[in-house]
This record gives sequence, structure tokens and C-alpha cells, in this order.
Amino acid sequence: MITVYNTFGRRVEEFSPYDPNLVKMYVCGPTVQDEVHIGHGRTFVAFDAISRYLRLSGFNVIRVQNITDIDDKIIKKAQETGTSWEEVADKYAKSYLEMMERLKVKIDLHPKVTTHISHIIDFIQKLIDKGHAYVSNGSVYFDVDTFPQYGELSNIKREEWNQGEEFLKEKRHPYDFALWKAYKPGEPFWESPWGKGRPGWHIECSTMSTRYLGLNIDIHGGGMDLVFPHHENERAQTEALTGNRWVKYWMHVAFLNIRKEKMSKSKGNIVPLKEAVSKYGPSALRYWFLSSQYRSTVEYSEEAMEQSSRALDRLRDALSILRKIIQEGPKHFSRDEDIQVQAELVQRVSQFRTALNNDFDTASALSAIHEVATLVFSKLQYSEDALGASIALDAFRQFNEVFGVMDEEFAVELERLTRVIDAVVEIRNYLRKNQMYDLSDQIRQILAQGGVKVLDGKEKSTWRFQ
Repeated sequence: MITVYNTFGRRVEEFSPYDPNLVKMYVCGPTVQDEVHIGHGRTFVAFDAISRYLRLSGFNVIRVQNITDIDDKIIKKAQETGTSWEEVADKYAKSYLEMMERLKVKIDLHPKVTTHISHIIDFIQKLIDKGHAYVSNGSVYFDVDTFPQYGELSNIKREEWNQGEEFLKEKRHPYDFALWKAYKPGEPFWESPWGKGRPGWHIECSTMSTRYLGLNIDIHGGGMDLVFPHHENERAQTEALTGNRWVKYWMHVAFLNIRKEKMSKSKGNIVPLKEAVSKYGPSALRYWFLSSQYRSTVEYSEEAMEQSSRALDRLRDALSILRKIIQEGPKHFSRDEDIQVQAELVQRVSQFRTALNNDFDTASALSAIHEVATLVFSKLQYSEDALGASIALDAFRQFNEVFGVMDEEFAVELERLTRVIDAVVEIRNYLRKNQMYDLSDQIRQILAQGGVKVLDGKEKSTWRFQ
């Protein structure tokens, strides 16, 4: 059973998607007015690991992560640099997509705001028609008082509903937020029923998530800084439109600190993701991102990155030992001491899965995998037990499917693991043919514990990973 901490209600809940076979996930992507930084990177990698583990657990996952390519910040950057807003958005969107590719972050859809203006206008018009939004001086605002549940997600009281926008007399209430912003000279605009203008920030994600994932989604995620006002506003306008619960699980990644201060532009301590990837490599950076549970605040430092690099090298060294054992192939049937080590390995795999079932605790999962590596160094390399090595290698396979830090190394090992399992199953075929059923059953059981399912046929057996 997988459990998830739900920001809405602030409690741990059993994970049960609307559709038992499909998880629909929406993660707020970047506003592309500058290079994405390591705080963004941590959030995107965390949700990548979550979606990877859900797939490993048998779910189909559709993950949508938007690109906000029109916004006040983009317009300001264009004015500061003397370029067009399109050039600014295109430059940094390309850089962001390159970083996602290098970090092996798997995203199914990357919708851009500017390709969904007509859908946004339609969404806003429906809110107006239902009495949840109003037009004022060419802008459109969401009337917060028409949604009585406002504030339940963020648990923020009415007196703290400051939207971070300047107070405008054209708004009914100071905490109402813009769905559509009226045109100002020198700014980009699109035609709408209310005049020239452009979308507000919050309406974009509601529109694109419902367009691609429907009216109910399982996971909506982002950084902790998005809980209010962004996600609070998204929830209000979407549920006001549909009249139903929209998101089942709200999930948020904690802040990233540098020298015990929250990373922010105002403090001048931003570390661009491109710079960190170039300096440490994508695998070491992913490892560091996932070495803490996603709801834990982390401290970025040179020392922390060096420790992550060394820890990742340790796992690679263990993989090299497994390579040698598997290359040489089975030398003997499992002895008592081998069976004991195999049982310990199976237990570590169970601990790995248990940790990830517990609100995707990657830190504890990582500890379990390092215990597998310890068994490789202390036991397997001396016993040269090929079956034990196969179980250990399958543990690394599951680890890499979630963490994604050993793709290059593991592609070679997976091929070799396949050859070893082929050989073990062939030995089992020989045992069954000669009616040595006790030994053949023992091999089947050990393979099953290692994540390999044996399929017996009339003539011979085949196998597959479970």
C-alpha cells in the first residue's frame, strides 16, 4: 500500500487514484523569464521519481508539466534586455527543456500558455456565466467570496489573503485575483470578449490541466511556495467551475537552502540548474536531489555534492563486482551461506519498496540500496554466488528505475543479468527433466524473491521480470 502526505488536510492518506489503473499528474512548470535554478530542479526530479515509482508499482502515469511563456516577469525581462518577449520565452524554454532531458526527467506533455489562449478565454467566460468572475475596465477578476471553501488548501485566514498584486479600486475585494489582464501600451495582447489583453497566471494551469487530464486529477504538485496563492487560486476557480472536487492529492516539495537561507533572487544566492549540471553531472545531481525525502528542507553545499558523488561511485563499484560475478556465470548450486545472503538481499529490496510506499521516502530507500551494496562488498564478492548477484542486480535495477542515476552502467548489466537468469532457468529445466523437483522448486522460489517470475511449459520454462 502506498501512502501520500496530502497538503489539503495536512495528513497522510492511502494512495487510491480516481482510476485504479491510471494516475493523472499535473506539476506546475517554470515561468521562462530566466534560467531554471536548482530549486526548480529538485521539484521536477522529485515528481519524476514519484511518477517512476508509481510506474514500477504497476500504475500507468500521465504527467503534464506546463511552460508559462507569457507573464509580467517575461515582459519585464524583455524590456530590461531590449529584446522581444517571444525571444526571452523561447530562449529560456529551450534551456529548460534541455535541462529536463539531461536530468532524465520524463514528462508526457509540455503545454505552453500561448498555444491555449482560446481555451483560457473559454474557461474564463464560463466562470463569468456562473457568477464567479466579473469584468472591470477590460480586466476579469475571480470573485473570491463566491467560493466559500477558499483558504482551505493553504489554511490561511481571510486577513492574510494578499495576492501579491497591487490594490486596484476596480476590484470588488482586495483579495480577488486577475483571470484576464487588460492591455497596456507596449505589452503583448490577444483579442477577447472583454477587449485586448492577456491571461492571468493562475487561470493558465487550471485550463491546461483540465484540457489534458480531465475534470479530476490525482496529483497536483509543485514547490512549497506555490501553495498560496497559486494553488489556492487554481483550486478555487476550477472547483467553482465544475462544482466538484478537482485534485485528490496536493503534493509540495520543501524549500532548498543555501548557507541556511532560502534560495531567492532577492538574496542573490541563486544557483542556475545549468551550472550545477555542468559542474557535477546530471546523475550526481539527481542523486543529491533524491537523497532527502521531498518534504524535507535540504541544504545545498559543495560538501553535500561531493558526498553524493562519492556515494554514487560506491554504488557503481558494487555494480562492477556484480558484473564480474555474473560474467563468470553460475559455479555451483546455492549453499547454506549463499541462501542466507540471498534472504538478506530480498529483505533489503523489501525495505526499499516499503520506504517508497511511505510517502515516497527516497532517503530511506537509498539507505536500503546502500545496504545491498554493503552485502556485495562483504559477502557476494567472496562467495561468487551468481544467483545472489542476480538478486542484488535486480535490486539495483529497481533502484535505477526510480532514481535514474545509473542508466549507462545498468544497460550493460541488464543484458548480462538476462544471460545469467537464462542459464539458471536452463539448469532448472535440467532438474525438472530429471525429476529433481525439490531443487527446481527452490530455484523458482529464490528467483521469485529476486523479482523473476518463472513460467513453466510442457517442454521447458521461460521467465520474465515481475
